[in-house]
Amino acid sequence: MTKLLLRLFVKDYKMTNREDVREKYGLVGSFFGLITNFFLFLAKIVIGILRKMTSILADAVNNLSDFGNNFLSIFGFKVSAKKADKEHPFGHQRREYIISLIISCVIIALGVLMAYQSLVDGVSFFKEIREKGKPTIDQTFIKADGTKDTLKLAVTLSILVLAILVKLSQSWLYYSLGKRINSIQLNALSKDSRNDRISTITVIIGVVVTWFTTYNVDCFFTFAVAVLIIVSGIGIRKAATGLLLGEEPGKEVIQKMVNRILAHKGVLGVHDLTRHCYGKVVFAVIHVEVDASVPVRKSHERIDDIEREVQKNREIYLTIHRDPVMVHDPETDRYHGAVREALKKYTFPIHRHDFRIVSAEKFVNLVFDVVRPNEIDNEEGRKELMDYLEKNIDGRFGKKTYFVINFDDSIRDFLSEVPTEEEK
Repeated sequence: MTKLLLRLFVKDYKMTNREDVREKYGLVGSFFGLITNFFLFLAKIVIGILRKMTSILADAVNNLSDFGNNFLSIFGFKVSAKKADKEHPFGHQRREYIISLIISCVIIALGVLMAYQSLVDGVSFFKEIREKGKPTIDQTFIKADGTKDTLKLAVTLSILVLAILVKLSQSWLYYSLGKRINSIQLNALSKDSRNDRISTITVIIGVVVTWFTTYNVDCFFTFAVAVLIIVSGIGIRKAATGLLLGEEPGKEVIQKMVNRILAHKGVLGVHDLTRHCYGKVVFAVIHVEVDASVPVRKSHERIDDIEREVQKNREIYLTIHRDPVMVHDPETDRYHGAVREALKKYTFPIHRHDFRIVSAEKFVNLVFDVVRPNEIDNEEGRKELMDYLEKNIDGRFGKKTYFVINFDDSIRDFLSEVPTEEEK
């Protein structure tokens, strides 16, 4: 179904890196949801009124909120597709996160209202038991002659099962389109449709229980539907807020980019990666270690090649800071090897970079950076590490050894847990 809709409504649908194509992807999914949710609302509101079941009415109102969310989604994709301008040089794609946040707030508000109404009905339910000894008989599926109306049950269940199938198609379409263009907005709609299926299944259970017991237990199932809606809204809100605040990218994403950089000739190591997103547009800065003996112009050309390749293949606007390091210097290699072996035997992993030495006749300064792990994120932990290195290396090669260590913040260094931070 996804490919058929794309072929019908999206020209050049394979060119997902283009903003106009991305916008059309979003509009296809949003308009599909707009139309189907409207018909689901009409069907459920009619049957809910006829059967006088609040759980079905609540599910209908939920579909009406989905209808409104699709309008927001259409607006979001239209606005997000605007090109960068003087006031917004990085584009407008972050507005997609804001729309997702608004969608989540609408969903949560709806769930709270439904939960409140179900609690009111629940109080009435238990009040009847206390006053009459049992709940009032529900007349939803009772004929005038006192027998059960099987046809009413069959029609009600058929409409609800059809609604589940429609929601299944919505969820799959949103997911498929969202995965192709990496859209949090479509992913949010997909999760909402998935939870709508669970809500409708809960309503079906309520209908069946009402049929067999003849008691109006609808309020309990309405409350269950409300809880599912609230949980769904909170999940969408959390995802949208996290992206707005700036989340750490997945380790797999980092590893792929680092592996591509390390595959280039002349790259000795990488460190100090920072990264932030403006929708699909990703900006990153990383330090790359190169041989200090290589002419500046040549190493600069290599750095430019890496930046262009990463941007082309990973759609990341990468800026590389060139860090020259001494290669094949016997004294530097001796001390570097000693530090490397010592840190490997430490009680927890320590990542270091930018190693260099300042050597005199009777002493040597070892200068390098360490990514500060949580275990030594205090004065006592840093002193313990310094004492450990001094004990294992000081005087080892006939000179007094001093350590000049800069402790980097592991929270902002996205390479802090990636093995390839160590030199190649």
